Amino acid sequence: MKTFYLLLFTLVSVLARAQGFEFDSTLDGKADSGYLPRWDSSYNRLLVYRNASAPDMPSARIFANSGTSVPIFILHDFREAKFANIWAAAATPEGGMVLSVIVGFGHQAAPKNASTASLKSLVLTYGPDGALKKVWNVAPYHHKALAVDSSGNVFALGVRDAGPEGFPMLMKYSKSGDVLGEYLPSSTFAKWEKALDGNPLNGNPALFVHDQQLVIWVSSTREIFKLSLNGELQRKFGLGAQVDRLAAQNGFAQGTIAGLALNNLGGLALQVRFWPAKDSAQGLMVGMVDVSPDGAEAKITDPLVSAAATKQQFLGLSGEGKHVVLESPSKGKVFIHTQ
Repeated sequence: MKTFYLLLFTLVSVLARAQGFEFDSTLDGKADSGYLPRWDSSYNRLLVYRNASAPDMPSARIFANSGTSVPIFILHDFREAKFANIWAAAATPEGGMVLSVIVGFGHQAAPKNASTASLKSLVLTYGPDGALKKVWNVAPYHHKALAVDSSGNVFALGVRDAGPEGFPMLMKYSKSGDVLGEYLPSSTFAKWEKALDGNPLNGNPALFVHDQQLVIWVSSTREIFKLSLNGELQRKFGLGAQVDRLAAQNGFAQGTIAGLALNNLGGLALQVRFWPAKDSAQGLMVGMVDVSPDGAEAKITDPLVSAAATKQQFLGLSGEGKHVVLESPSKGKVFIHTQ
């Protein structure tokens, strides 16, 4: 996870009038991991979250468009817990946040040892004031991506600890936590449940809600799955072949996807790394790529820049379709802005 020492968020309005605000995360203390940013384009909201084992250190923050942020203290809400590891987050229509969390009630074991901690797999909903509103015990599931529709229903993509082969990997919960649907058996994916393991070059899986449609990004296989809000699979296509084709056309050995978002037309905006050689990052270039809604067309939309010369991380798209990027220009200074 990326560590945020100083965050200066600069939001540029449609009239190009800059508005900025500053957040110094060093005041939050050093938790078990750095803050991970999540830009939720459905509600134009920035969320940050991290793992924590100290009750007085925020586990997450919800940012308002005004620049103020509200801290969330998970271990204040679970006084007997020893740690909280957050795996996914999404904004809610009310301005709050929903989190997929593993809460531990014992000491964390070393990675190579079997965990002796008493664990709970939870989905937590926090209001815009940072207060805990709902707690759902979702065991045996462990959700790795979340999205919330305009009615407040929560879609959760994940795996389960035990159960029959072909278990559903996409759950739909009501605002009150009732299970409304179970979709996408693990057999849907080429790698079955391992499809959600992520990929070191293409990141983690992601889940989006857009215009009455669910979109799943499976980074391990570089595939897109589009479904109705009732879980019906409508389309799937690979992004890997398109990105590699663009790479070859421009003299590169391969392309990997550093960031992905949906645009207002149902297409995709990608931040792509173009590799001159598959076994070396020397000469690595970065550029933005647009993909049509059906996945049939892909094109580079702006000149490629050297990865060594830019520190921009693509987070998503604003409601006006502008790129939201995280930029690290110097020591500890991080800017988030639209362009």
